[in-house]
Amino acid sequence: MKIAVALSGGVDSTAAAVELLDQGLSLFGVTMKHYDPSKYGFAPGEGIDADIKDAKEVCDQLGIRHHVIDLRSEFNNIINYLIDEYSCGKTPNPCTLCNPTIKWGALLEKSLELGAEKIATGHYVDLRNIDGSYQIHRAKDYAKDQTYMLWQLSQKQLAHTLFPNSKRTKQEIRKLTRNLNLPVHDKDDSQEICFIKGQYQTFLDRNIDFEEGDIIFRDGKKIGTHKGLHNYTIGQRKGLNLPWTSALYVSEIDPFNNTIRVTDDQNDLMQKKFKIHTLNWIEGKPPENFADISVQIRYNSHPQPLKKLVLLEDTGSVILKNPVRAVTPGQSAVFYREDRLLGGGIIQ
Repeated sequence: MKIAVALSGGVDSTAAAVELLDQGLSLFGVTMKHYDPSKYGFAPGEGIDADIKDAKEVCDQLGIRHHVIDLRSEFNNIINYLIDEYSCGKTPNPCTLCNPTIKWGALLEKSLELGAEKIATGHYVDLRNIDGSYQIHRAKDYAKDQTYMLWQLSQKQLAHTLFPNSKRTKQEIRKLTRNLNLPVHDKDDSQEICFIKGQYQTFLDRNIDFEEGDIIFRDGKKIGTHKGLHNYTIGQRKGLNLPWTSALYVSEIDPFNNTIRVTDDQNDLMQKKFKIHTLNWIEGKPPENFADISVQIRYNSHPQPLKKLVLLEDTGSVILKNPVRAVTPGQSAVFYREDRLLGGGIIQ
């Protein structure tokens, strides 16, 4: 079997390649060039160009071929999605779209054309084949678990996938690559959005045409002026710059009226019911029952017990057993049964 290893230039994907070589598999490296560094504020040799250089050095040391796949045109859809969502007051997670359409879309397709049968990544995910049906489970290193980002994948995509890091912790990954003296063993983990250098808000301000609007207190009175809907998210406290006797929090973003509503009562941020769209189920259909299912509403939050889910084609109404803080439109609501990822949708 020939494997394409998606090398990001980081330590996790490098360790995945080492694991596959130890298993005696035939592999080559693929790295996608998905944006122009100079266009997004990177100096020559920084950003994706630096990552490609690191990936090539890894391949040279491991003795495998390395291919750079140009996906800049395809990746423009992800950048436009990010900008469009923020423009209308939502807080998107572009990685959840990039994974099914770019990494397991265009990159997987190009890898198969190069002769690969499967693609391997450095994600911390446990993939299991149960009687011909692929299941996604949380990896050994729960703190690094990345299943939340993969809820839009399909059975067809998973059939062409390997996750070699599922049984290792981050510390073990670092040790493995350090012992082999691989060039990326001490490289920092990537943070935030891959194509944005510096302040997130600077990028958004530069790419979004916005109008100032009213900031409204919970009683309906105007108490200030906002600097564009893209600068705010549900539950936000910092950056409001409003003189007040107590802390204020963003409780609602209204794109139709171009207003921000704030509150000094955190109970206003608690919510049990919300709607989702773009539903996807990992096994291609919803589970037969919704007992013992939990819902995770953002990447770094804890799953909450589900009380009820009402489905209508690819949309749904979620009712939790207990209220949660700051349910945010644009983020993903992801369903689990214990450590198994079932699917998810985008909060409406």
